[in-house]
Order: sequence, then C-alpha cells, then structure tokens
Amino acid sequence: MSSIIIDPELKPGEFVIKSLFAEFAVLAEKKIEVVMAEPLEKLLSRSLQRGEDAQFDQLISSMSSVAEHCLPSLLRTLFAWYRRQSGTEDESYEYRPRSSTKSKGDEQHRDKDYLLERRDLAIDFIFCLVSVEVLKQIPLHPVPDTLVHEVLNLAFKHFKHKEGCSGPNTVNVHIIADLYAEVIGVLTQSKFQAVRKKFITELKELRQKEQSPYVVQSIISLIMGMKFFRVKMYPVEDFEASFQFMQECAQYFLEVKDKDIKHALAGLFVEILIPVAAAVKNEVNVPCLKNFVEMLYQTTFDLSSRKKHSLALYPLVTCLLCVSQKLFFLNNWHIFLTNCLSHLKNKDPKMSRVALESLYRLLWVYIIRIKCESNTVTQSRLLSIVSALFPKGSRSVVPRDTPLNIFVKIIQFIAQERLDFAMKEIIYDLLCVGKSHKTFTINPERMNIGLRAFLVIADSLQQKDGEPPMPTTGAIMPSGNTLRIKKIFLATTLTDEEAKVIGMSLYYPAVRKALDNMLRHLDKEVGRSMSMTNVQMSNKEPEDMITQVPL
Repeated sequence: MSSIIIDPELKPGEFVIKSLFAEFAVLAEKKIEVVMAEPLEKLLSRSLQRGEDAQFDQLISSMSSVAEHCLPSLLRTLFAWYRRQSGTEDESYEYRPRSSTKSKGDEQHRDKDYLLERRDLAIDFIFCLVSVEVLKQIPLHPVPDTLVHEVLNLAFKHFKHKEGCSGPNTVNVHIIADLYAEVIGVLTQSKFQAVRKKFITELKELRQKEQSPYVVQSIISLIMGMKFFRVKMYPVEDFEASFQFMQECAQYFLEVKDKDIKHALAGLFVEILIPVAAAVKNEVNVPCLKNFVEMLYQTTFDLSSRKKHSLALYPLVTCLLCVSQKLFFLNNWHIFLTNCLSHLKNKDPKMSRVALESLYRLLWVYIIRIKCESNTVTQSRLLSIVSALFPKGSRSVVPRDTPLNIFVKIIQFIAQERLDFAMKEIIYDLLCVGKSHKTFTINPERMNIGLRAFLVIADSLQQKDGEPPMPTTGAIMPSGNTLRIKKIFLATTLTDEEAKVIGMSLYYPAVRKALDNMLRHLDKEVGRSMSMTNVQMSNKEPEDMITQVPL
C-alpha cells in the first residue's frame, strides 16, 4: 500500500474510497515517471494499456466496484486529480501540442516540450482508463448533469483537429483521441441524448464555417470521436432513439460533397452497424431501421461502383444489407454479391480483402439469419461463391495472401445449414478426396483450410455450439479491454462412434483416408529426404536440411 496516511476514524465507505484513491495517485505517479523515462517514440499503450500491469488493473477494477456506491464523489476526485496533474484548473483550457509553441530552431526547448507533452498524454491515458470503468456504473448510481457535461467537454476537446501537430508524440495524440472516443462510447449507454446533443451542436458549428482543409479535418476528427457508440438493442425506445440519430447522420452523408467526410461517415456507420447486424432479429422490422436502410442503400450502392469510393463504401453496402428485412436482402444481395466476387482477384490486395470480408458477412446473414432460399437457388448461389474462392484444379485459393481462418469460417457457415454440400463440394475437393495415388498432390493452403474446417465443424457439433456468431471487427479496445471470448476446442480423438453420434459418419472415413494420403505423400517427399539415415543429411542441423528439401 501507499505511504499516504488515511484517518482511521472515517466512516468505512469513506475510508475505502480514500484508501483506493490514495493508492491510485501513488501508482499513477510511478507509471507517469516510467513513461517519462522511456523513448519518446514508444507508444503509451505499450506501457499503460490494460493487461500490462495486473496490480494497476486490479486497482481500477476496485474503483469501478466502489463507484456503484459513490460515483459522483469519485468522479469529482478524479477530475481534481486530472486538473492538478495537468495544470488545467482553468475551465477554458484547450489541448494544444506543446511542441508547436516553441521556435523550430530551439532544439533543447523543443525536446523538453515533447517530454512535457508526453506527460500530458500519459495523464490523459490514465484518466481515460479509470473513466471507462467507473462511468459504466451510471445506471446504478446517477450523476449530476454538470459532471456528465464536464466529461463531454473534456472528451470533445480531444476530438478537435490539431493543426500543425507533428513530432514523436503524433501517434500517441491519436491514441488519446481514441481513448476519449471509448469514454464517449461508455457514456452513450446511459447518457445518449446528452452525447447526441453535444455531437450535433459541434457538427453544426463546423458545417457553418467556410470549408477549408482544416474544417474538413476537424469534421472528420469529430466523426471519429463517435466510433465506439453502440446501439442499445432494447428497450425499443432506446433502439429507436439510436436510429433517429443515425438518420440525422445519414442525411448529412447524402448532402456532403467532400469525399473524405463521406468516407469517414461510412466508416462510422460500419463500426456501429456490425454489432447490430450480429444481434438483430425482429428489430429489422422497426420503422426507424427500415427507413435508415432505404434512405442510404441505393445511393451507397451506386457510389460503391466508382473506384474512388469502393474501399470505403463496400463495407457500408454490406452492413446495410445485413440489417435489412428478409425481402429487401434477397432482392438485392445477389447483385452486390456478383460485384464482390468480381473483386476477389483485384490487383489491389486491400480491395480483394474488403470484397472477401463483405462476402463472408453477407453469407452469414443468408445462411444463419435468413436460412437460405429454395434448394435450387441456394445451390446455385453457393456454387458461384465456392468456385470463386476455391477454383477447381487450382493449387491455391482466391484471394491469395489472406488469413486462412476467413475461408474456414465461410465453410463453417455453409455447413450450418448445408452440411452435405460443405463436405462433398468443398472439403472433399480441398483434401483431394478420391484422387488416385498418381494424381494426388500436396496443396498446403487448400488442405490446411479443408482439415481445419472439418475439425471446426466436428468440434461445434460435439460441443453443441449452435449457430456460429457473425464475424465482427477489432477485438481489443484502445484501453486494452478485450471483446473476444477465446474458443476452447476439444482435445479428444474423434472416434467412429462419436462421428456417428454427431452425424459425420458418412464423411469421416473419406477425411481419414485423405489425411493418410497426405502423411504418406509428405513422408515420401519430405520426411525421407530429411532422415538422418540419408548420407547427404548426416551431421547437419535441421535448418540446413530444410533448405535442401524441394517443397
């Protein structure tokens, strides 16, 4: 514990909060000292993010628990600490990069300013870490509006574009803006209307200014500040309020001419809509969501075919389809699917990746949420997708240089409703099932995908996992909080009996035979040539052997 003495005569509650905060102040000061001693180029997240210091993480979690009972006083104390540390007692304080206040020629002063700026940023980082955790308790312990506005004002000051911001702290400045965006994301869960009003007011002020590169960047910075806003799926009143706000933003998207602002808004919509698409069921019928989709879809779809908009707008077209009603989806998705398939071989790897990610989200909705169409139509759609991703007779997959887990997930989605198709039309082909010994060849990528897909499908059936979740985006927040739940796979052998129980007995022998062929082929082509009994390989290190094996 810290060396700060707390009056033992205090009431138990006061004693706990004062002890915790005293410990926080001491540990925070130590962390700031460590950060100041590090190279300027080192990212603050490497030292301060959740998960880097178990003791500090535990302390912040304890402060969150205590906030259930005394949130207003804890917030006031946190703000007092912040102002004292950063020397910003003045309410009108606005963040400016210290480094821009000195002469460019004055190296010594400039280096000192960079260091002081790094300290300011570390204080902001720690402040945000605590704010993210304690503000989650607002539903349990309401806070005065004055405190809510204090949080809002501080966060939105960090969303202002910093003209002339350069130097070793630039990346850290953006990290802090992202952290304040995470704070706003937490606040929207309980104080949505206050956040919405602040955002719309700030946006209106910027839109009234004469357009310039600075104003454009300021609008983009403001938009990015809302990227962790998440729609509340229930009660329906909150859901409707969220999409009324989304419609206001959609109207601006349709009106604005600047390409970069349009793309920033598209990115914001995608961040907000993907979690909705993963959870939405009957909500697709709520008028405000239906209107939002219809308001944006045709314009976005038309713009997405233009090269300058494709990268930014393909994900948005995808999301709009994913949150649309069943009839709307079925009437439109196959047209956009054709566009996605045509871009899988795009020379720009970013575009081919975007097209693939669009495809696998659309496929999830088609199979998992909508449960496909008639057998003939479904078969036709799936064959067009499979032949594009896994061309018959090819040794690789399309697009190249893509994480294999995306292909594995695509096969898993298909297997959820069409197991026989997934096995016989995809996995058998990838594993060269039925090929004679003479025509059998090792295709590492395809076989890796085929084996992994089979194991994932079998594991899911054994564990009775049900429907696979929709693919989402980043799993780690700026604070270091993780959103991903690690999947634990069974470590037992799949027996004939178990294969029968889970409905895989028809396919299991063929997969085992293919694996047997692979192992024999690898033994012949790789294993024997690397064997120590081979005269050429004796007395050599494994690394030297590998370089001589023709793979």
